[in-house]
Amino acid sequence: MRAKVLSRADAGWQYALADLSLILFMVCALALAQAPKGKLKTVLPLPPAPKPESVALAEPAAVWRAGPGMPSLAEWIAGQTADPRQRLTIVAHYRDGRAADAFARADAALQSVRKLPASARIVVEPGPGDDLGATLTWDVGSA
Repeated sequence: MRAKVLSRADAGWQYALADLSLILFMVCALALAQAPKGKLKTVLPLPPAPKPESVALAEPAAVWRAGPGMPSLAEWIAGQTADPRQRLTIVAHYRDGRAADAFARADAALQSVRKLPASARIVVEPGPGDDLGATLTWDVGSA
């Protein structure tokens, strides 16, 4: 059995890349060594990126959907038992980049409610249709 001997020509691009990397390192080191001491600036690390807010929905205690023959959101809320630990979440779906219209629909529905739960939020997200719904959940927390 004969072993194949690799020569520098068989792996030329790796050697060229290593040579270029060493040259770049030496040029940078020389430039830093020759730079005036007062001219060097300290580069601060970037601040951590803000954590995206979670809009996870808990298991609903009650669900409302807008539609023909359905009560309005205000009527539905009035028929629910008031509990300060519950959160009202209005979810508005939109298509074709019409997020502002979806928010306007959700806000109008929210403004029609006379007595809101202690915590309420509006979630606007892309979806299969331009529908509007609401849930009462026990997920009162940071989000």
